[in-house]
Amino acid sequence: MKNIQTETRTINEIFADTKTDFLIPDYQRSYSWTEDECQTLWNDFCDFAFPNGNANAFDKERDEYFLGVIVTFCNDRNQDEVIDGQQRLTTLLLLMRAFYKAFGGDGEGKSPKIIDKLGECIWKTDELGELVKSSLKITSEVIRENANEELKKILLTGSTDKNFKSKYANNYNFFQEEIENLKNEMGAEKFQYLPARILDKCFLTRIRAESQDFALQMFSTLNDRGLPLSDTDIFKAVMYKFYNAENSSSGEDFIRVWKELENRAIKTFDKEHGLNVNPLEFLFTCYSYKSCDKSTKKLRRIYELNNYEILRRKETLNDLFALLDFFDDLLSQDPLRFSREIIRYSHILFRAKNSFIWLILSHYFFNGRDEKNNLDDKNFVEFLERLLAFLLAHSITCTTTHALRGFAFRTLANLKNSVTKGLKAYTFSAEAIRLEMQMFGVKKQKSLMKSLVLNWWTFRDENQIIPPIEQKFDVEHIFPKNLAGSFESLVNKNSLELLGNLALLEHGKNVNAASYRFEDKRKVYIGFEKKGKFQSGTMNLELKHLAETKSEFTETDIIKRNEQMISEILAFIDKHNFLQT
Repeated sequence: MKNIQTETRTINEIFADTKTDFLIPDYQRSYSWTEDECQTLWNDFCDFAFPNGNANAFDKERDEYFLGVIVTFCNDRNQDEVIDGQQRLTTLLLLMRAFYKAFGGDGEGKSPKIIDKLGECIWKTDELGELVKSSLKITSEVIRENANEELKKILLTGSTDKNFKSKYANNYNFFQEEIENLKNEMGAEKFQYLPARILDKCFLTRIRAESQDFALQMFSTLNDRGLPLSDTDIFKAVMYKFYNAENSSSGEDFIRVWKELENRAIKTFDKEHGLNVNPLEFLFTCYSYKSCDKSTKKLRRIYELNNYEILRRKETLNDLFALLDFFDDLLSQDPLRFSREIIRYSHILFRAKNSFIWLILSHYFFNGRDEKNNLDDKNFVEFLERLLAFLLAHSITCTTTHALRGFAFRTLANLKNSVTKGLKAYTFSAEAIRLEMQMFGVKKQKSLMKSLVLNWWTFRDENQIIPPIEQKFDVEHIFPKNLAGSFESLVNKNSLELLGNLALLEHGKNVNAASYRFEDKRKVYIGFEKKGKFQSGTMNLELKHLAETKSEFTETDIIKRNEQMISEILAFIDKHNFLQT
């Protein structure tokens, strides 16, 4: 077990400790508590300290209140860097500062004994035990304009300015108002018991980890509310420090650029593309595949090497935007940047909706680009075709898609160049491919195999229109699947699910065609008049051709089409030397 220290102590014991020096690091999310959370905390404290509204009903021997857990680690500046608990710690300090002011701690009246205890929780002390009112027990470095300065001024002076807009100021003003109202209601003497009981009878459990990494792990495990810190929160903080070190305006510029990067990533890695990912983290994952040897490590492990050196390079931001431009131009099928062949093959690959394909393309882009971020057209076409052939063979013969990541990436360096015929590590059995395709309707279907095969089969035709990537397709059963009595003309009902009976049909048209025999489907494929308005046919040239040349589609046609698909796929795979000799 890693070295951790766990202790449950009162608020006073934690904050008044002379060694207490909390740091809210810059990678933390902004302070987010609103008046609602503060109201709840205030009500809880009042109910605890004054049971049923009666200060004398409190049992000072038995009554205790547990506030939760905070997770910290000791950083290289000997500060307790807060990983979990910043909202509670900051709010408690705002509340204590409001108490301190209300009891005259700022020299505005009589100062009861409770003032000394509150002061020791807010400020550090010198070796004689005197408060050093310029040195606070907490520092926030969270990246947010002006808010940190407002927190500092509030804790130092006990006052807010009319220009203060932060949640710190709003919550401090809330506590001041609540304190004044309750003090007037109960009287100053009895009211003293509220801060005293909060300090001495309310507890926090502090977990001190040996490192930032382990503290973050514990935070993710313990915190089942809200969102844990992501890797990109830390990346943002490291990069902000790097740019801000030059001058403050560079730091402010970075915040704007980071927001643009985040918005661009959301657009590029849209869920419409079948990517169930955090867009910004996926962008950094793609960038990490710039080097093959880093593919198996956890994301933060890659970037934290040499004290996050890669994030402290100015070219990193440029590279990230260049990668987004590359993907956006592929997705939008930009003819000024990419040839039709590149657009066709990348379109097929994107429609497979497999995130690892994006990582492979990222690697190729970074290792094949020139100084203007362009790729050699001929080499890129050959790579995409070779990659597609490899993925087809792999998806057909592999039992699970999970194996794709490790196996495909280890072969990536070789896929960038032609594969030597007969090289065992990169070849597949033609018989295994044939058997898997013949048994597709019988065995459990493989989603990646079906997607790659059907998209390749549809868009391999040079004359086939390449639709926008947003165009949705459904899997159409050419011989109808759900029509009553359909099985009567089939020798083997499993033929229905053979690849030879499956095709891509635009979303919506599939609904119109699904429950009809082929002779009735033909009009949907070709186009027809409906209520005086022409309903366009499918863009799938093969389906349109079948409708124009055949009056029926039988089980014999399914078997024939299936064999044709097998034959052409084997030829395509063999063209790139991926079949065993």
